[in-house]
Amino acid sequence: MNRIVWWASLALIGSSAAGITAWSLYVVAHDMYGVPGKLAILTAAVYDGAAVACLYLANEAAKEGRSALGPHLAALSLVGVSVYLNRLHASHIHGGLGATLLFAAPSLALMLVTGLAWSAMRSRKRTANGDRPVTLPRYGMWGWLLAREEAWEATKARAVGHVTSSASPAPQPHQPAARHSASAVLRGHFADMDPADAIRFAHSAKPATPPADLAAELTSYGVHVSAVQVALVLGQAPARITLERDDAPDAPQVRPAPAPTKTDAILDAASALGPDAKAADVVKRVKRITGLDVDAPYVRTVLSRKRPPHGAAPAQPTLPTVGQGGEGYN
Repeated sequence: MNRIVWWASLALIGSSAAGITAWSLYVVAHDMYGVPGKLAILTAAVYDGAAVACLYLANEAAKEGRSALGPHLAALSLVGVSVYLNRLHASHIHGGLGATLLFAAPSLALMLVTGLAWSAMRSRKRTANGDRPVTLPRYGMWGWLLAREEAWEATKARAVGHVTSSASPAPQPHQPAARHSASAVLRGHFADMDPADAIRFAHSAKPATPPADLAAELTSYGVHVSAVQVALVLGQAPARITLERDDAPDAPQVRPAPAPTKTDAILDAASALGPDAKAADVVKRVKRITGLDVDAPYVRTVLSRKRPPHGAAPAQPTLPTVGQGGEGYN
C-alpha cells in the first residue's frame, strides 16, 4: 500500500510539473521569442526532463562508488534556467512574484522529491561500503539554545575528527566467501520466519508429507513444532489412534470371573495369614478383601474340614497313567 501511494504521488507531481512547465516555457518560446509552435513544445520538455535524467545519473554514480557532483551540478543548472524562464513568463503577463512562484513550484517540487528519494538510496549504498558521513549530534532544542557555544565547539570537534580520521583504509586482500551447507542456509532462512509460515513453506515443497514427518523435518532445521501444530496450520485432521475394545462386535467374549464363595474366601485368607492365624483375623481379612460376612465358628468349621487328620500325611498328587486320560508318558 505504501508503494502504491508513493508512485501515485510521484505521478501526480510529475504530470503537474510537466504540464505547467511546458505551458510556461511554450509561452516564452513561442509568444516572446517567436519559436514555431511544434519546436516550442519540444523546447519546453528539455529542461525538466534533462534535470530528472541528471538526478538519475547521480544516483547511478553513487551506487557504483563514483562521484555524483557533476550530475548534481548539471541538474541544479537546468532547474535554475527553467526557473529563470518561468520568471520571464510571469513578467510577460505582469504576474509578479506570485506568478513566478506558481510557474516554478512544480518543477522545484519534482526535483526535490526525486532527489530526496534517490539520496536515501545513495546513503544506504555508501553505508554498505563503509562510508559514514558526519551527522549533527542530538543535543535537543534546549541544548542548542542554552549551551550553543559548547554545542558548536563539540560539533566542530566531531566534524574535524571525522575528516582527519577518514583516510581511505588499505585495500584488504580478497578472501573467498565462506561456504555454507544447505542445512545451515535453511536454518538461517527458517530462523527469521514465523513458525506458521515455515510450516506452509515446507508443505509447499513437500505437499504429500504427513504432518508428523513434516514436523520432524522442521525440527531438524530449528523450527520446533509438533505434528498437531502442523496439522492445525495446514487445516488437516490430526492422525487418529484406533483402540481395540473388548466389547466390540468382533472381539472375543470373555465371561467375568465368578464371585468367590465364603469357603474359598476363608481358605484364601487362612493361606495368606499362615497356619497360626486366629479365626478372628481370618474373619477380618475376609471382610476386608471380599466384603463377605463370616463368623469365627464358621471359620473354624471350614478349616477343620479342609485340614488333614492328625498324623496323616498330606495327599500327594498322582501322575496320570496310560489309558487314564491324557496321552501318557513314554
